[in-house]
Amino acid sequence: MQASHRSHRRRKKRSAGRLGLAGAATGVVGVVLVAVIIVVLRSTGSDGANTRAPHTDGAPAVSGGAVGQVRTPRTGSPLHLTTPDGFGYDVAAARGGTNDRPLESDTRRPPAGQTYAYVDYVLTNTRNQEDLVDFPADLFVRRALVPAQVRARCMPQPGVQGDMCTLPNHSAVIGYLNGSKAPIEESGDQYMPPGASYLVRVATTQPVEKGAGLGDMRLYVWDARYISDRRAVEVPFP
Repeated sequence: MQASHRSHRRRKKRSAGRLGLAGAATGVVGVVLVAVIIVVLRSTGSDGANTRAPHTDGAPAVSGGAVGQVRTPRTGSPLHLTTPDGFGYDVAAARGGTNDRPLESDTRRPPAGQTYAYVDYVLTNTRNQEDLVDFPADLFVRRALVPAQVRARCMPQPGVQGDMCTLPNHSAVIGYLNGSKAPIEESGDQYMPPGASYLVRVATTQPVEKGAGLGDMRLYVWDARYISDRRAVEVPFP
């Protein structure tokens, strides 16, 4: 089984309310009529729009595809993360590149001359208790290598150098490391066993130019669940 989600950055919520009040009083007897009408309108972006933080899109935690033990890759220095509800993780970047189908669940083929970018990183539960399967890291690519027709969807983020931006992307567990067991299912959620390490791939759902390479990619954590001021922190490659 394969844990996955889609990543989105901006969430749009709109609410509109209307309150009407009419009152009339005649002589000793007053008559007051109050009418209240509340209309709430919500809109969220379509698939591929950067509307939400990486872990909050509501996609199922498990999708099809077999995941097994894989060799532990070389990584850069890990970034230590703690959530407000007490979960603890290490995130360590391993490698990146391009592929026309970076994840087994991908079905769309890129346009001619274009492909998809991806980065692999190691996600570790640093506690002696179960931690929610989450995907803290976001892939950024060099804006100049994003095709003009999708460049408006490549979003900047405070803390990230100005020539980099993040395209809509999704993530999946692609392997278990060091004998780690599969996630534990509890009430529809998935939890990493204590001390488990998973290899995660985050891949763009919008294309980049075929000339893109690892030097044109960066991995950051910026979501407020991990970074209170949402100023992105880089997870370095080895």
